[in-house]
Amino acid sequence: MNVSQPKDTVATSAQRRMTAERDTAQPTGTGALLQSAVEVRDNLRNSLAQVNALIREVKAQRRQDRLLQNTMDSLRKLSIA
Repeated sequence: MNVSQPKDTVATSAQRRMTAERDTAQPTGTGALLQSAVEVRDNLRNSLAQVNALIREVKAQRRQDRLLQNTMDSLRKLSIA
């Protein structure tokens, strides 16, 4: 027994996807857009702070590596002399 549905009631996958995207989309009012912009700004500030902390750590590690290398070079010169 084959029951067929009228074509207009059968949603295509593209239609279902568009409906799902519309249903999960953020509200687009001015207040919602402003709130979204504030969230993006805050996320960027947090990311910038994390990147700056990483840069400081890398620079400190490089200074420490140079100091260790200079110390090792000095010790080698002392053992040769």
